[in-house]
Amino acid sequence: MDISKLQERLFDKGKQIGFGDMEIYYSSGRSTAVKVWNKEIRGYEIREQSGVSFRGLYNNKMGYSYTEKLDDKSADFLLDEAIKNAKSLEINGVEELFGGADHYEKLDNYSEALAELSTEAMIRWAFEMENAALESDSRIKRVIECVVSNTCGETAIINTRGLNCRSKYADAAGGIYVMAGDGKQTATGFESDFTLQDVSKLNFKEIGEKAAREAVSKLGASSIESGNYPVIFRYDTATQLLGAFVSSLSGEAVEKGFSKLEGRLGEQIAGINVTIIEDPLMKNVPGSAAFDGEGYPTRRFELVKEGRLMTFMHNSKTARKAGTLSTGNARKGGYRGTVNVGPHNIYLKPGSLPLEAMIEKTQKGILIVELQGANAGINFVSGNFSLYAIGHLIDDGKLVHPVDQITVSGNIFEILSDIEEIGGDLRIRGAEQ
Repeated sequence: MDISKLQERLFDKGKQIGFGDMEIYYSSGRSTAVKVWNKEIRGYEIREQSGVSFRGLYNNKMGYSYTEKLDDKSADFLLDEAIKNAKSLEINGVEELFGGADHYEKLDNYSEALAELSTEAMIRWAFEMENAALESDSRIKRVIECVVSNTCGETAIINTRGLNCRSKYADAAGGIYVMAGDGKQTATGFESDFTLQDVSKLNFKEIGEKAAREAVSKLGASSIESGNYPVIFRYDTATQLLGAFVSSLSGEAVEKGFSKLEGRLGEQIAGINVTIIEDPLMKNVPGSAAFDGEGYPTRRFELVKEGRLMTFMHNSKTARKAGTLSTGNARKGGYRGTVNVGPHNIYLKPGSLPLEAMIEKTQKGILIVELQGANAGINFVSGNFSLYAIGHLIDDGKLVHPVDQITVSGNIFEILSDIEEIGGDLRIRGAEQ
């Protein structure tokens, strides 16, 4: 059944049996992944999922339900389940459905050509990546994983208060994980890239070569003496640490007492060279969205400006409890998911120096290119971390040799106050990265 027809039938029947405000959240998606290894196809997977969730006020209580089936019986099922759910609630709900905004930004996240990529082409690109990695250096011993993926889908949020938000998306990505060896050591390297526009913008040969260079660059690594070293976190490792800090910027974390930043709005929490931006309207990146999981319009704003905490991310519920407005950061993980708070595209405002210039300015230090064990090694509340790391020793402005068997420890909140330079190599990472 067409989603519009289901919505009409659902709302009409809902009104007849006593529902007040009602809303549906529809999502559908398809993903295709091709895996190759040793010049053979090792995996081919297609996943499709679609469904609709419903919420509506029944006797002043918000009832919920969902289904994967979109047929003539779906409306009755959703209403019956929502009534049962509402009756089981002991406390009257205070949820209010959002009636929509006057304006939503237009984002072009859908390409028909990307949505209809052929399997043959994806297989060809995967082999191209693998061959490029294996042929780029004789020390590349094997490809651990080589994947080309393609996803597409759509989302719609419609309610009786006038909200009617719809969006479609499509993307393609390639990623490869390789192992290098020199007879004494082995090392691994990973690289990936994505596009939301045109698959010709993906250079699969270059992706394979970059992964190979990364693996080979780690060969010959040794440990170094313990001590305090100036450290440069490459964009990908810096992203891991920033991601842990971002959890403290959630209004939901503040509400539950899981944020160290509670009560510090307007205060200096980082160095004046630190500005953290949330930009859901950034073009051609996977996290871009004109509306959030509740239908609120999104916007670009600064969470931290020149080290000062400006705001937290909010959905309607956390905003209401904090006495403020939603920032458009309601997240819903598909039609089955509950609404929480999460970022779209958060990044550290880049500086002007390229990585090479930062290395040249460092007399003695370490460039960190890999952090391991982030899930267990970072305390997301206190900010303390202790992580196994791989990197390169810097001496007199040059990369001298790779280092491993080292542990990097510290506190993320303290690091943000001690940053000397921020690189200019901003890179938004896709889901597969």
